[in-house]
Amino acid sequence: MIPDKFTNIVEVARQRAAEHPDRDCVIFLEDGENQAVSNGASGSMNYQENDKAARQVATALQKREIAKGERVLVILPNSLEFVKVFYGCLYGGILAVPLSEPASPQNMTAYLETFLPTLKASKPSLLIATTSMVDFLRNQLPPELEKVFAGLAIASDKEILAETDGEFSAPEINAADTAYLQFTSGSTGTPKGIMIGHSNLMANLEEARKFMQLEEKNGTVVWLPLFHDFGLAAGLMGALYSGGFVVLMTPAHFIRKPLRWLTAISKYNCAHSYVPPFALDLCMKKISVDELQQLDLSCLVSVTDGSEPVHYLPTKKFNERFAKCGLKPDVIRPGFGMAEIVIMFSGCKTGLKGLCIDRHVLETKGRVKLLDENAPDTDKKMLVNLGSQMDGHEIVIKGTENQPLQEGEVGELMVSGPSVAQGYYDNIQATEEIFQQKIKGKEQPFLATGDTALLWNDELYFTGRIKDIIIIRGRNYYPQDIELVLSEVEELRPGCLMAYASETQVPAAGETGSSAGDEAEHLAVAMEVRADLIKDMELFRKYVLATIDQKIIELVGEHFQILPSERLYLEPGTITKTSSGKIKHLRNRQLFLEENFDGLIERMFSSQDDDDSAVEEKTPSLEADLVALFKKVVSIVPDLDQPILESSADSVVIVEFVDQVETKYAQSIEVEDNTTLSDIIGQIKLS
Repeated sequence: MIPDKFTNIVEVARQRAAEHPDRDCVIFLEDGENQAVSNGASGSMNYQENDKAARQVATALQKREIAKGERVLVILPNSLEFVKVFYGCLYGGILAVPLSEPASPQNMTAYLETFLPTLKASKPSLLIATTSMVDFLRNQLPPELEKVFAGLAIASDKEILAETDGEFSAPEINAADTAYLQFTSGSTGTPKGIMIGHSNLMANLEEARKFMQLEEKNGTVVWLPLFHDFGLAAGLMGALYSGGFVVLMTPAHFIRKPLRWLTAISKYNCAHSYVPPFALDLCMKKISVDELQQLDLSCLVSVTDGSEPVHYLPTKKFNERFAKCGLKPDVIRPGFGMAEIVIMFSGCKTGLKGLCIDRHVLETKGRVKLLDENAPDTDKKMLVNLGSQMDGHEIVIKGTENQPLQEGEVGELMVSGPSVAQGYYDNIQATEEIFQQKIKGKEQPFLATGDTALLWNDELYFTGRIKDIIIIRGRNYYPQDIELVLSEVEELRPGCLMAYASETQVPAAGETGSSAGDEAEHLAVAMEVRADLIKDMELFRKYVLATIDQKIIELVGEHFQILPSERLYLEPGTITKTSSGKIKHLRNRQLFLEENFDGLIERMFSSQDDDDSAVEEKTPSLEADLVALFKKVVSIVPDLDQPILESSADSVVIVEFVDQVETKYAQSIEVEDNTTLSDIIGQIKLS
């Protein structure tokens, strides 16, 4: 238990070190499988060692005259060093700003250019990064960036951790103080630093401890990036707050071989973990039947499934398959949260539960009408239960007139309570717009989540993102519902399609292109086609495209009673995604409306003949083809001789690239730590 007298996370960390100095708090798996022991350094750290390191880091920062409340950028990979530096900032009352690391030294300039808005917004006093990044900033910075970084102090993690002299002067830390800044770009792309207060952190970690059933000595496996709130607050700090330990690996370790995650759970007898839904899908795809025999998941108590919408059927299939390994049905727990509330504010403690409702009533009337689970798929929609609100917090579903809605009615999800962050750093306008919303009949301010949801039996069900909802003739269509139905089309790439509202003019009968005809907003779907089907583009257009197009029209019409007036058929890798594999609906929609994208195979309209808009076939060389594909997926120009796993900080996109190559060339690609693009070209040529 955490004594009530503690008001900040530093007091908890120091108490843990005093009570259990020799208990491991972090074990780092250097290769995703084995405990790190490199350069003579231990691959684990106990509570006393973490306390000592944090005090040393805080002292080093104080010697640099960095005062309480100033910001320090922390740009480090998942590692013991990250933990030491982050906790050192906490001890010193200094606001750590965890950020993703650059993809590689070769891509450092491009990284720094995208990093500039965050630099401007955070106004840091110091940047702590890896030795390689610090070397670049000191010795290889392009002239156009020298002025930007001229006034910023820079140090490597090794330099900071090597400073062992000096006496730590503990600052007074109050519950109302800001603990750190969690940056998020949001849908607009403008970075905003969420001010996570110590009181917010303590309240949320305590509620998460109860929800996850975290206990002292429990292990938690964390592969999510520590610069992300799900990895940092939930994974790392949640475990250390409760007196347990973290088994840490990098996202790349998991993405390359998902079995490592579950193997670590088995090996270290861990009780907890946190994952986004795509991780479960990856395990289903990449872990073989034989590998299942190696796993014992009976030790698991809870795995929070969140950070993106949870779908009922895929989660159910995961539960069924891994039950063979001892996975209990109540372990995978869908939850809901966001960085503005530290991490989470609701979760289903009993595991996966669904609510079967009438899809048409939801779309036309915005409310619940229950259906039997055996109802036709065209009529029903399965919502995933996200549990009830945390103690001391309040969830309200808000209507268009700022009024609380009744049970079963869909509106904007609003949240209040001690976990809600203090606001956005140095951004009063955004803070007022998001954190200080008023609801009729309520005195306290509410956080506007930007999500639509409903309450049923006092439990939360997510329905969509407000900005993503497609409204046509007064009816609401949820993109994820249409996308789920179209995932049945085997000719399309799984997880690589999106529905959106288009303003592109639909040609009138007999017209071609998109410059004449109906200007009304209409339903559009953009879909990536399987690579093996478009090897011969002429044959695809002549014999395959019309068949797929008819399937799309019929499926959407059957399930939603609407015609997808515009259908975009795309090459693999055209649709942009986040680092966690989520489709960027708003960004893609903008690109499609502006016709500012590559990879269009065909744009079909409801009144258009199949052969109206033939696109000239392109047959690039294998090298050029892979370079173009890499650039699309990873968003950088590759170095043929650089290991691809070093080319991007976002490991998920590397896996996406390899997956697309395997699909396109119909063969398995072996990827090791040092595999380059040239190696992959060689593997394909040898097949």
